[in-house]
Amino acid sequence: MVLRRSSVRDALSEPLPDDAGARDAALLFLVALALRSWVWADMGTHVVRDGTRYLTWCSDLSVGTLLGTRAVAYSGYWLPYCGWLKATGEWVHGWVGVQVVLSALAPVLVYAAGRHLVGRSAGLVAGGALALQWEVYRWAARPQSEFVLTFALALALWRLAHYHTTPTTRNRLLALGSLGFVALARPNGLPIVGAYLLYDLLPADSDHRLNLGFPAKVNLGIVGALAAGIAYRLQFGWAKGSMLYHWREGIIVTPERVVYSYEPAAASGVVDFFVANAAHVVAIAVLRGLWFFSPVMPGWSSSHALKGSLTLVPLMVLAALGVRAAVHREEWDLLALWGTPLVAVVVTAMGIWVAGWRNFLGPAAVVYALFAGYYVSLTDWPERIGALSPV
Repeated sequence: MVLRRSSVRDALSEPLPDDAGARDAALLFLVALALRSWVWADMGTHVVRDGTRYLTWCSDLSVGTLLGTRAVAYSGYWLPYCGWLKATGEWVHGWVGVQVVLSALAPVLVYAAGRHLVGRSAGLVAGGALALQWEVYRWAARPQSEFVLTFALALALWRLAHYHTTPTTRNRLLALGSLGFVALARPNGLPIVGAYLLYDLLPADSDHRLNLGFPAKVNLGIVGALAAGIAYRLQFGWAKGSMLYHWREGIIVTPERVVYSYEPAAASGVVDFFVANAAHVVAIAVLRGLWFFSPVMPGWSSSHALKGSLTLVPLMVLAALGVRAAVHREEWDLLALWGTPLVAVVVTAMGIWVAGWRNFLGPAAVVYALFAGYYVSLTDWPERIGALSPV
């Protein structure tokens, strides 16, 4: 893909003081670090939920552990975690400190990606929006993997922006490496990477290729391997019956609160189940997709719902306006680079139930932030703010 001549492309050549980028990045990092440190101080360090599973994998570290269970799907998180614990004598607090720092760097990466493709004002709004997303950054205070996919996607979008405008071999390798991190951070990272590679299944002379992978036939093999990886991940759920149970029970958000009530038709196997209950399966998937865009979830406390609403609602409104503006202005490259992860996340959420959507919100918030920044950059607000506080 080549950016068409537009305000997006023109923004790359706008004059900018040499030290402005460093000041912007430092300010975003400090704000994000302060907020995340505050949450960590308030919540403390507790090894709970998935954190206990990672410790079990660490204590039984082997090829069998990595490949014989779903551990490989989280290896981008728990293998470094195990290495840290071994090197530091089980210093879990130190690891959470690393998570807090990396989480604070994610807004800086989002700022860099937005500034590179659109301009400084877009980057500042995007980075600031992600820095303030309480429902996203609060997971950095736990030794769990929820936070890492947010950081990994922010890193990947930054590297993709550079490769997109300067398609050198170095930038290509860095982009592919960052996408590899996305694929191994959590299971829902695989569909994001697979979605990007789909563009390169187009003919070599297509203007819509990202040219990240290889010729179409080779890339098809890579996509197939990723699909196999996803199937490998899901196989454990099917084997235990747990994932089919979610469909049978019609679970949308939680088993206790939001459920699609129906009597599933009898079926002899997994495929038969989906064929026999196709209409209900589609209804459940659509409801999950709609719920994904809700700023609050059933069962939240009033405080939790208030924090989630105050941070997410403005961001999602601005992001929706940004997507609309990008379509209207035919900024197809931005839609491909930034919209693809969101589509992959929503489709994944429609097919795989999790408790609420905390596993999916982080990468979605990265996309929301970038489109929000893009929209604000098209208004006169950057000039108004600049007039009040010139840099």
